Amino acid sequence: MSISNAEQIKQYILKLIDAKDKDFALKAVEAFGVSKSTVYNYVKKMCEDNVLEKTEGAAPSYALVNVTHEFEYSNNGALGEDKIFRADIQPLLKGFEKNVFSAWQYAFTEMMNNAIEHSRATKIAVVFSTNALETSIVIADNGIGIFKNIQIFLKEERGKDVTLEECVSLLFAGKFTTAEKFHSGEGIFFTSHLMDEFVITSDDMFFSRNNFTDATVKGFHGPSSTIVSMSLGNQTKKSTKEVFDRFADMEEGFIRTHIPIAHMFAYGNPISRSEARRLVALVAEFKEITLDFTGVEEVGQAFCHELFVVWQRNNPNVTIRVVGACEDVSFMIQRVQNTN
Repeated sequence: MSISNAEQIKQYILKLIDAKDKDFALKAVEAFGVSKSTVYNYVKKMCEDNVLEKTEGAAPSYALVNVTHEFEYSNNGALGEDKIFRADIQPLLKGFEKNVFSAWQYAFTEMMNNAIEHSRATKIAVVFSTNALETSIVIADNGIGIFKNIQIFLKEERGKDVTLEECVSLLFAGKFTTAEKFHSGEGIFFTSHLMDEFVITSDDMFFSRNNFTDATVKGFHGPSSTIVSMSLGNQTKKSTKEVFDRFADMEEGFIRTHIPIAHMFAYGNPISRSEARRLVALVAEFKEITLDFTGVEEVGQAFCHELFVVWQRNNPNVTIRVVGACEDVSFMIQRVQNTN
């Protein structure tokens, strides 16, 4: 049996155990054609290597071993995200493949920079946690709160009164920033696509391209106004180059974006023209826009007409792609397009 095949079996076992599948041994036997004793030999060895641990209970059961490191920093004007990464995070990523290391370097430094420069925080805490399958990093600060900061900025700088829900939606396209002279606003966008899971919580609001659960930030202790939670599989094939190439052009830069409609609007199903106008205001600078309607059950005729007829007519050089649309959503989009 080759080493690569052995690693495949162990990874398969770990994923089943992580999913709390009690039939992991039987499924591994069926999937790889090995004996049950072979499966448990792998389990025994992973327990000896502190990859797995036995859990309490009448029947033998196992769980992945998580190794956690916690750090706290005073945001006194002297912090540098690159120095923090090299001193505290980089040693913990030893042995990771280059693409995984680069992904974490980008994600951590981008999000730590946001905490240092935008949060108005005095304290920033970091929790690094890893197991055999994935690694997660939580960055929390005791500052003003990311969405409240956006709300104040829009009021003071642009004279706009917006809700916190609208402030969350401003992050999806990828070019919004409260510091236009110093930042492009791309960090959250690219990090959210690079990570397997990415969630920002603040003031009972959350930004996420994934399904959000309380477990995302479970285990983090201490007061905070903004929590950024990121996780990435240790064996991922993702790379920063792949993500950048998906949305950016070598000559024109960041010209493509992706909007998860169900997450952008508070109630998931956009109905009105005003919702469409808020959407197009975010994507006005892009040349290619992917609208992902996954999880959206219905859309309003007014929303579709404003977006796919009125705005598209005035922006003929912009390409809009629709993905993830259910039958009812597709029907409404086609209806407005065919009647104009």
